[in-house]
Amino acid sequence: MPEPKKISFDTSILQLGNNTGICVPNEVVEGLGAGKKPPVNVTINDYSYRNTIAVMGGIFMIGVSAHT
Repeated sequence: MPEPKKISFDTSILQLGNNTGICVPNEVVEGLGAGKKPPVNVTINDYSYRNTIAVMGGIFMIGVSAHT
């Protein structure tokens, strides 16, 4: 099994209608090489979780709770 890629980047949390998420730059999604909905492990400060990148309003995003 190939070693997972580790990519770090600065971004912002964006709210589009009912969707809230971490904006993922196009070049990061392309660099993962796993299509347009790659699985990811996300770490924010000391909290980590699994998710997938999705397209919301034409922007690649990783969903997060609007309450956090």
